[in-house]
Amino acid sequence: MLILVTGGAGYIGSHTIISLLENNYNVIVLDNLCNSSFESIKRIEKIMHKK
Repeated sequence: MLILVTGGAGYIGSHTIISLLENNYNVIVLDNLCNSSFESIKRIEKIMHKK
């Protein structure tokens, strides 16, 4: 299943993404980076070995 996560670069969103990926969901992340950083997305990619 494909899940859209808005605000995915923030604290709650990034933890949600990790949980979804651990449970074999496909994830699309949408974030305007207003209160977050793209660095968190890079860290998720590194932790989960997915892009």
